[in-house]
Amino acid sequence: MKYTVYTTSTGEVISIGSSNVTNASDIGLASGQTAVEGTYPPGQYKFVDGSPVAFTPDFWPKVRRDRDFLLTGCDWTQSSDSPLTTEKKTEWATYRQALRDVPANNSSKSSFDDVVFPTEPS
Repeated sequence: MKYTVYTTSTGEVISIGSSNVTNASDIGLASGQTAVEGTYPPGQYKFVDGSPVAFTPDFWPKVRRDRDFLLTGCDWTQSSDSPLTTEKKTEWATYRQALRDVPANNSSKSSFDDVVFPTEPS
């Protein structure tokens, strides 16, 4: 039998596996864990009221962290003592605005890999 173990209180899937037992209730578990028959991979499912539900992790915090990292990395381009020409400063300012707009411009995306970041000026 293939089975899934999840944390009873949160519904978070802990592991999947297989066993020679015929009933999920015969699988040895730690306190606060539940086993069910079937394979529900961690990070793809969680359990709500004992039933598996497809789970899409919230990827927006990572998008914002990556965006903020890129913004911080080009702060110097906008300082008054930057060695860039006015034209280059404008290119970088446009890029920085596009970075700030990443969440709004990608609001329909359903995963981090689908998010489009602007191209850094050369």
